[in-house]
This record gives sequence, C-alpha cells and structure tokens, in this order.
Amino acid sequence: MKLSSLTTSLGGASVFLSASIPDTARWDGAFNVLEITDAVVAIAREVLQRGGRLVTAAHPTIAPLLLYVASEQRLNSHPTVVVYQSAVFDAVLPESTLRFEAEGVGSIVRTAAAFGESADPVEAIQSLDLMRRQMLTEEEPVAAIFVGGMGGIIKEHALFREIRDGAPTYALGHPGGAAAGLVEESPPALRAELANGDVYPAIARRILDDLANWTNGSA
Repeated sequence: MKLSSLTTSLGGASVFLSASIPDTARWDGAFNVLEITDAVVAIAREVLQRGGRLVTAAHPTIAPLLLYVASEQRLNSHPTVVVYQSAVFDAVLPESTLRFEAEGVGSIVRTAAAFGESADPVEAIQSLDLMRRQMLTEEEPVAAIFVGGMGGIIKEHALFREIRDGAPTYALGHPGGAAAGLVEESPPALRAELANGDVYPAIARRILDDLANWTNGSA
C-alpha cells in the first residue's frame, strides 16, 4: 500500500514491527528486557492510535504483547495486528495469541513449513524465510521498526530492504539486541535519538512524524 497523504493518520496502512527478546543461550550481547518491552508497547500504541495496522512475526513474547495493546485500544471492528506464523511452529503457538485471534483483536496468517524442518528457530531456516517473504510481500508495509532481537532481526532488515526498496527503516539502540547495530540505517535526522533515547512514547511519535514527512515527500 502506498500512501499519498499521511499526516496524523496511517489510514489503515501496515507498519512492520520486527522485535524479540534475545535468548541468552544464543545471544551474548547487551540487551534489557524491560526496555524492549516498553519500546514495543509505545510503538504499538502510536501506530494503532494513528490508524495503522501492525504486522509482525509470531515471536512468542512479542505477538501476545502487541495483541494485548490492540485489545486495549479497540479502535475499530477490524483486526489491527496481523501475526504471521509458519506452520512449522504451530505446536508452540502461545494460547494467548490464539485467544486474541478468537476475540477478533488480531489475525494469524499461517504460512507453509519447509519439508523436514522442526520447530526450532535455528533449524527452521527455510520455513522462516518463506514466512518472512510472504509477510512482507502480501502486507506491503510502508515502514519497518526494529527493537531488540538477534540474528533474525538482521535477516528481516535485509529482506525488508530487498522487498520494500526505498521504504524507511527505524532501529532503536538503547534497548540493545541486534537492532542496536541497525541504527545507522535509520533516517539521518533521527539517528542520535534512536541510538540513545529511552523515552519511548516520544520516540514513537518522532518515528511516525518522520514517516509522515517521508511519505508526503515521496508522493
């Protein structure tokens, strides 16, 4: 979806949020769980309040959090969070995510599993790639925001740049995780604030304001 005039409203456009809390068994870099959570909540609220849809992969700690924020908002009768889930992980999908879908808060889009892969993020490489490509192609997000995470964040950033060439990306540095290494790929005017800022509601507003300016300038 391409916006021709984005001011205070996203008009139903999708924003991709790539976020996760790193697993200390597979990540030895710095991160702060509470900072990641606070940032995700602030971004979700700002996007939804501006009439956007959040698109995300079914990370077991992030997707239920986004759906909870959406249940607080209840801004319209349509799902405002779209969660993409590879069939390879169906057996470990959190019950809370299914409950929110049943209540109409969000929707789950299930994608095909690659043959022979198991429900292990380290092993399910092809399944995850299929899911990510389908998600970014179908939803056509107008921007991507990155918080926390590990190697998957890096892959999703590269894939977003490939599929949504020219669309802006925003990465937060203060919560840590792999996203901290992507701040320099963000719009220059916001890099210092994204790298060091920890007042997440204000940062979320700045991101959405910048997205409005970018979209109007590229129309």
